Amino acid sequence: MFLITERHAVPDRTYVKRVRRHAPSSLVPLIAATGAKLPSMRDPGYRHSPEAGVYNPWSLLDVAWVSLLRGAENRTRPARSADLEEMLQLYFALDEPMRQQPVGERLGGFLLRLAGQQFVWQELEFSELARPVAMLQHTTAAEPAKAKVITPGWDERLFGCPLSDYVGVAQMLWASSKAQAGRFDPQWMTRDLGGFTELTTPEALATVIDAHFATTARALRDQAEATAKEAAAAGMPPLDSTLRRFGFNPLRGRPALSDFGPGYLLPVPAAALAKVSPFGLYYSGFEAHGPAFAHDLGDLFEQYVGRQLSLIKDATVHPEITYMGAKKNTVKSIDWFVVLDDLVLLVEVKSARPTASLRLGPVDWANEIEERLAKAVGQLQKSADLITGGNPAFAHIPSDRPILGVVATMEPYHLVNSSKFRNILPSATFPVTVAAVSELEDAVVVGDTTVSDLLLTGSTSPDGWSIRASLDGRTIGENPILAQAWESLPLSKP
Repeated sequence: MFLITERHAVPDRTYVKRVRRHAPSSLVPLIAATGAKLPSMRDPGYRHSPEAGVYNPWSLLDVAWVSLLRGAENRTRPARSADLEEMLQLYFALDEPMRQQPVGERLGGFLLRLAGQQFVWQELEFSELARPVAMLQHTTAAEPAKAKVITPGWDERLFGCPLSDYVGVAQMLWASSKAQAGRFDPQWMTRDLGGFTELTTPEALATVIDAHFATTARALRDQAEATAKEAAAAGMPPLDSTLRRFGFNPLRGRPALSDFGPGYLLPVPAAALAKVSPFGLYYSGFEAHGPAFAHDLGDLFEQYVGRQLSLIKDATVHPEITYMGAKKNTVKSIDWFVVLDDLVLLVEVKSARPTASLRLGPVDWANEIEERLAKAVGQLQKSADLITGGNPAFAHIPSDRPILGVVATMEPYHLVNSSKFRNILPSATFPVTVAAVSELEDAVVVGDTTVSDLLLTGSTSPDGWSIRASLDGRTIGENPILAQAWESLPLSKP
């Protein structure tokens, strides 16, 4: 991998020019065949595999996007593996915005961009596929009658099929294209798709893929032009060329191409998983229903976190507490209280998701973290004060043991717990960490220590308390909630 230095910095235009030497019809299938060979980034041997180094999902996806957006079919030189490797070398030598930033912001911005670009590819495939079903199909809202959008049949109205079938489509695209050089053709399915509830024919499968997963080079170019015109009309300046690669890649929203031969071509098969993650489902639902979908999703996520906490051995889990406020008004506490023999864990659930702007630097990061998570820390402190202060509504929560706090988020806020960025959030009188639900799913079934010891030991880390860091090297058991959801997916059925 290139070291980013003044000497080696490559302008984005040089990289784009190199990609444009080859027709998309030659280069993009080569990228797909290469992407299909990539091992999971969660595989312990990934860093030592021949495919590591410049061959990464985010770099391959960017080359594919640039080719589709800027490439021309009149280029006659066929793309070879050596050509692709040269493009990837240029990609990793691209100019970095940190050289134009104040000294105090350089490292922070660089780390945030790197995390937003790369860490999103390091989630476990099993969890990414099982979680949406566990959260949206197997979890009951606290007050189902108040649901605005996620009501019986919502998934068929939105996706044209049950949620388990929809997730199964992503599972099939991902698994099949990895085995077939990045390609998938529904016509390969010559027998009944018995594992699916409704998508039991190749034609039905293709209908959902076309509606939600597939796109064409022409459509991608039209979308880019429309977005640029909207930004210009709104008076927004063009994105700095050094930030281009950190922006949203449309191939994560539409991971399959339908104009590269029979069936579909997936430049990076792993991108299909992002489409059905809770993050991907949020954008699909928000596009169709607006804030009403976000409201319902947030309610279900809160209950899902409670289900996960209930898996902690020898723990008593209490829901939010309603009490009388200083102005004689009714006030609600944090979402969950977990009582263990040697600690009380306070959990505030936030369904807020990190936005694309967080990948661009420390200014947006600080503003957004303060806006989305600072209030949660304050709520944890307020509930802790009511416990220790003897408020009668909290009498069933012990006040004689250590208190720890967790802000549980739907998606990871990478680096938020590191010593460099933790001071953005307000301090509390007890240790507080921000944890993505994926961290909680593992922590509640840790096998070689108790959850109390895991949390109490981790909370004393001088580098910042991170549940994920505390889990490193630990034995993680099977999470029964995720296992149940996985068993309901089409490809897991006989």
